[in-house]
Amino acid sequence: MVSYKFTLKSTPNAQGDYFINLVLIKDRTNTSLSIKKKCNYEDWSFETERLKKSHKEYKQINDLIEKYSGRVNNIIHEFELDETPFTLQDIITKFKKDSGKQQALSYTSFHESLIEEIKNAGKLSTSNIEKDTLKSIQRFFNRTEITFKDLSVDAIYKYQSFLSSNNNSQSTIGIRIRTLRAVFNKAINREIIPSTMYPFDKFKVSKIKESGKKEYLSEEELELLKNAELLNKSDIIARDMFLLSFYGRGINFIDLIQLKKTDLYKDTITYKRSKTEVIVNFKINEHWRRKIEEYVSPADSIYLFNIIHNNQSSKIYINNRKRKYLKIYINIPLKTIITDLNIQKKITYYCARHSFATILKFNNISVDIIKEALGHKDIKSTMSYLNTLPSNTLDKMIDDIIF
Repeated sequence: MVSYKFTLKSTPNAQGDYFINLVLIKDRTNTSLSIKKKCNYEDWSFETERLKKSHKEYKQINDLIEKYSGRVNNIIHEFELDETPFTLQDIITKFKKDSGKQQALSYTSFHESLIEEIKNAGKLSTSNIEKDTLKSIQRFFNRTEITFKDLSVDAIYKYQSFLSSNNNSQSTIGIRIRTLRAVFNKAINREIIPSTMYPFDKFKVSKIKESGKKEYLSEEELELLKNAELLNKSDIIARDMFLLSFYGRGINFIDLIQLKKTDLYKDTITYKRSKTEVIVNFKINEHWRRKIEEYVSPADSIYLFNIIHNNQSSKIYINNRKRKYLKIYINIPLKTIITDLNIQKKITYYCARHSFATILKFNNISVDIIKEALGHKDIKSTMSYLNTLPSNTLDKMIDDIIF
């Protein structure tokens, strides 16, 4: 069963106005589409889903909403009569075609609808990347509404220069451009724009030169970290969490904090990676045993560590908790610790994963085993990951020959 309503977007634009959205709901999920009209919050009636008479264009816009309401009613009725499976996106695609405005849909509106879809699917980290990319493009154009036509080949080259001039790393530039390309691909696949508008036939994302440098700690530097005399509690927490990741096969922090007591059985941790949904298991060492005791959660908690409180399972809460804990209790103190140890590297929690993979690589462990250890979905991801990590093989060969 599909339902729909007309309502205001949850956040206003820079001028304080709210765009009016058509929201479709099916199987407890929803997606929205802007009707390209806006108003003040006070001018909208949530009961009637129409503009109040206080808005100077209330009659024209309400007539338009009435027209759209009839159109979406007919589309839903047609899909339900057909008795074949359909999605909310199918309804939106048909609605745009029937409206004769398929080509006129702005890049901004389409990207915003994708962000909502990703967020509703529970992929909060990905939705944040998408949101940051859209905001970055809007800053480049210095306006909120961007059309697909605005994003020409020339504009994308200029956008790349804009990112570079604002001190974005090559890795960040790559993420922004690839996200932009993915939006275009989805718009073409969903018949929002024609393939002739695709700018990435001429702008090659692969040409973006990434330094590919991933910071890591060598075995000697890891020993320095492990043996450092730390007095500050926050420093001790930061080191403990970094080493938990290193000894836990580079476990991501989002997965670490969500480990449940039931995931530990006979000295073995088994969990599903949030990013890839691959099952990973590893045997805990003495460091893990000690830290499980030190950071033990209350008896009534389902979680292994005392980081997520009150058995919270909300993805938004967990994602916010992850960000705050990483920043305050881990990454900031780690910076101080590494500086005090005279290690000239920018180390964060995630570098524990790089350190783990680097040591495996240095010890000639096969790619298949590294893939399984890291919890990658396919060998291609592992090869790409390893290619950005350092290699000491060539140096060793040269040393053996010359020195």
